[in-house]
Amino acid sequence: MREEVNEIADAKISVHDRHRFEIKLDIELGEGPTTGYRVDTYFFVPRALNINPNTYSKDHFYSSIQRYIRFKTPHFPLAKIIDPSTLTSPFVRIRSHMKTVLDRPDAPEALDAIFGETKLLGAVTRAAIRDSVRGLLADLARVAPSSRTDDALPAVQAGIGAFVVDVEAYISAVGELEQEMLQPPVPAKLRDAFRFFDEFTSLTIQDYLSTLLHAMRERQELAEPFRPLDAAVAAIIIQQQRHREAMGYPSVLSNGKTDSTLLYRRGVLKKFISNVLYLSPETSEWETFSQIPLAVAAGFAMLFAAGVMLIAQYRYATNSLPFIAIVVVSYIFKDRLKDWLKLYFSKGLVKWTADRKIRIRDPFSGRVIGSLKEAFSFGEEARIPPSVRYCRHMDSITSIDEEGKPEWVVKYEKEVSLFPARISRFHQRRRDLNDIMRFNIDDFVRQADDPVVDYLHLDPASGALAQVQCQRVYHVNLVLAYRSLDYRKRGAERLERIRLILNRDGIVKLEEVAAVPQ
Repeated sequence: MREEVNEIADAKISVHDRHRFEIKLDIELGEGPTTGYRVDTYFFVPRALNINPNTYSKDHFYSSIQRYIRFKTPHFPLAKIIDPSTLTSPFVRIRSHMKTVLDRPDAPEALDAIFGETKLLGAVTRAAIRDSVRGLLADLARVAPSSRTDDALPAVQAGIGAFVVDVEAYISAVGELEQEMLQPPVPAKLRDAFRFFDEFTSLTIQDYLSTLLHAMRERQELAEPFRPLDAAVAAIIIQQQRHREAMGYPSVLSNGKTDSTLLYRRGVLKKFISNVLYLSPETSEWETFSQIPLAVAAGFAMLFAAGVMLIAQYRYATNSLPFIAIVVVSYIFKDRLKDWLKLYFSKGLVKWTADRKIRIRDPFSGRVIGSLKEAFSFGEEARIPPSVRYCRHMDSITSIDEEGKPEWVVKYEKEVSLFPARISRFHQRRRDLNDIMRFNIDDFVRQADDPVVDYLHLDPASGALAQVQCQRVYHVNLVLAYRSLDYRKRGAERLERIRLILNRDGIVKLEEVAAVPQ
């Protein structure tokens, strides 16, 4: 869902694997000097999982998080990537810079430009093929299963046919570029980068076309009208397998057997290609200032203890039992007072008491283009905003449901400030951002009960007793509150609620419960 500029345009929450879920925000940047957004995530965790302030610390929470901020992949249709008139295409820019390199192989600016554009070409190629296949799969799903004369069928056939033509044209164009890139005058670093790109692109074509072919062959009633397209898609897949084998690339399956090499190699190639889009997070030296309020809390506690000791000295001798008792009691209260004040300062004050402050640096320009501040705390029910409480309990059946599912509330606050003007100065194609957070739930389910339990059941029809296996699951509800920091929209907020269904083995299911409008 697209919204106004400087708003969080889209939020996607999905299961990444059995142990992690992912929250991905698409951020559209405006033209002003500064912009930003804030996300407050409330985890409503069943108390049966024993996640509380005594058992679950900030270190536990932050060690469960992986976060990435990256540029969104520039969008190019596959045919436009190799079109010479598309001057912003990385393919076209590589061809342009290659003229300089072939004349002067030591031209540093041209070499750096080709190295970066080669990575970007791999990223935009993958996105173009992925989007095309997604669209074709959606079109294929709309073809009626009972009729080969469905009006949608000719359009799907034409779409797949056009996609095959575009892929073949792209492979041919890359083959021509390969003849230039692998010449001896080209520096070894560029030749190696191109080989990585070539292997990555070949795997990308094979993987997505295999997915398309599988979907086509599942529609057995359409086997006849799809026969020529089936052969064309299969031919490209086989061609790419043979190409990687001929080039000596490691990502080849031997005799169709699956081994670890292909997946490991694919991961290496993906990281090499995609790092052209990732920004570099750096812990700022100014992070120490975020500890000032906590130091003030410790200072107040120490002032209390010193004051009590000073008063006691006027009343009792320093070697008397009453004096020692007062000192011990004041020490106990000092620690409790310090913890209470730290808890007070940490709630809702991420602007001043962030646990961490991280600078976001653009590796291309070396400039700091933003900052990220985050804070973790356990929330009290009374301090949770009414809109968040309503979102959490809006599907409760009765007014006493909450007593049957007591919960601890974990709050994670994240505030990101960005400088669009600095980004625009160095990037024409890479501007909008993806903010990605992956969260590992292993700590949440460490003390969960067995995932399957036996239940004694009497069959009312037969009168027989039987042991039935029932699944034991836990519901962790997430409420996410998104807010723009743009002064023109500062009051706007959007809430979203997700239910994670977990057992001791990991994530069973993720459900979107409700999206609450602003």
